[in-house]
Amino acid sequence: ICMRVIYLTVLSSKHFINKISADTGLNPGYAGQKFNRLIVEGLTKNGVDTKTLTSRPMNRRFSKKLFWNASDEIEDGIHYQYIPFINIPYVHHICLFMYTFFYMLFWGSINRKEKFILMDVLNVSICMGAVFACKLNGLHCMGVVTDMPGLTIGASGANDKKRYRFASNIIHWYLYSFDSYVLLTQQMNSIINKNNKPYIVMEGLCDSNIQPSNVASCDTSVKSILYAGGLHERYGLKTLTDAFMSLPNRNYRLIIYGSGPFVDELKEDAERDSRVEYRGVAPNDEVMKAEYAASVLVNPRPTKEDFTKYSFPSKNMEFMSTGRPLLTTKLPGMPVEYYPFVYLFETETLEGYKVTLKEVLEKGYDELEKKGRDAQHWVLKNKNNIVQTKRIIELYQSTIC
Repeated sequence: ICMRVIYLTVLSSKHFINKISADTGLNPGYAGQKFNRLIVEGLTKNGVDTKTLTSRPMNRRFSKKLFWNASDEIEDGIHYQYIPFINIPYVHHICLFMYTFFYMLFWGSINRKEKFILMDVLNVSICMGAVFACKLNGLHCMGVVTDMPGLTIGASGANDKKRYRFASNIIHWYLYSFDSYVLLTQQMNSIINKNNKPYIVMEGLCDSNIQPSNVASCDTSVKSILYAGGLHERYGLKTLTDAFMSLPNRNYRLIIYGSGPFVDELKEDAERDSRVEYRGVAPNDEVMKAEYAASVLVNPRPTKEDFTKYSFPSKNMEFMSTGRPLLTTKLPGMPVEYYPFVYLFETETLEGYKVTLKEVLEKGYDELEKKGRDAQHWVLKNKNNIVQTKRIIELYQSTIC
């Protein structure tokens, strides 16, 4: 019997996502898109009949188009079914809720033991509709918790923060209604899983298509350190840039991709020090090429912030899969099994970052290459999306035995 899954999330084809970025210059959520796409690809490769029922990541910020009723797409074997909606604030969410509720109510009413729903709990409108439907028809609903409601750093401005708080309150209302959970860190379980439902910890997943032989040689004329992700001071970007600029070696480079409130200060840093390069928002393929060419990849996120207990940056997984060495902090949500495969900031101060950057950048190319290759082999073997999504399937199977 073929198992059938519908994954409810905000996911679009690569073609559409790249078009949004090209047309608007905005980041349409590359990290989330990649995470969700790897889950769907992994489920499919495990023989599960998988379809995405998804809302395109569109709002008035990206487009003034009023009616969105896109046809289904199939790209690289993934079936994208897009929910139609009216692009007006609040009406948009009502459309998503109603469509998802009725779709899942009827889809789940037949052969329930051969089906389950996987959903990103942070997508309020489609999640609420699906949870209500599952309670009525008895379909198993599994929640993927990629962040703690209330701790995400995304809202900027009073209205954004007000809407985000409202959404967080709604999420907490239905958060305990799932039949099982996929959590990013163990620390999430005591807060999210109040009813002690079955769960797994899946801190991330990398692309099983990556082959170690695809890793190119990096530029040996300079030593470059690269960061890609959200540009928030709370993510350690200011400490990183200040520490880097205090290093005297003129053959070092700091390359940064991303968007966020730290951009203006970063541009000022780039004007003061030509070794700092800010490259803006770019498609994931372009960022990946830059990662392969870098000497060291970095994630300077401080560990003192409360949200770090409930997150595992998807960039860490991506960085490790490139074959380039990763320099990161000892994030509470990062299991100690990762430690032998990465370089670590031991002291999270300006001087501490400076000392560690200097130590790592002064290492020989052979040593850096070996560190990167060892990390790549380990993560591709143990954390690829086929292995990780097989655990999701086993989690569901364990609940129906």
